[in-house]
Amino acid sequence: MVGPPPEAESSGSGLLISHQNTKGGVHMKGKKLVIGSSFLAIYLLYGTSLLFAFDDKQLRQLKKTSVCQKCDLSNAKLSGLDLTSANLPSTNLSGADLSGSALNWADLSKANLSGTNLSGASLFDADLSGADVSNANLTNANLTNAKWTNGKRCKAGSIGQCKQ
Repeated sequence: MVGPPPEAESSGSGLLISHQNTKGGVHMKGKKLVIGSSFLAIYLLYGTSLLFAFDDKQLRQLKKTSVCQKCDLSNAKLSGLDLTSANLPSTNLSGADLSGSALNWADLSKANLSGTNLSGASLFDADLSGADVSNANLTNANLTNAKWTNGKRCKAGSIGQCKQ
C-alpha cells in the first residue's frame, strides 16, 4: 500500500507537508505548507466566476445588432436596454439581469431564461415559445400578447404572469 511520505500529514483542509533538508538546502524544519486549501480558495474566488461568465464578444454583437442566436449571455447585465425586436432564439440568458428592458416583439423562442431577472421588463408580443422560464423573476413584467412557453398567447393585462 502506498501512502504519504513519513514527513507528510493529512488534515481535513488538505495535505500538510513538513520538509527538512539539512544538506545545503533550505532548512524548513517545523514549517508546514497547506496545499489543498490554497487551491480551493483560489477556485472559489476566481474559478466559479469564470465558469459562469458570458461571452463578451457576443454581448457586443447583441448591443450593436440586436441579433444573437444561440449565444451565451448567461449572467450578463442587460438591465434597461432597448432590445425591441431582438432576435435571440435558443440563447442562454440564464441568470442575466434584464430588469426594465424593452423586449417587445423579441424572439426568445427556446431561450434559457432560468433564474433571469425580467422584473419590470416589457415583453409585449414577444415569442417565448419553448423557453425555459423556471425561477425567472417576472414581477411587473408586461407579457401582454406574448407567445408563452406553451405556444399560447398571453391575454391583455398579463402583468407578472401570463394569463391565458
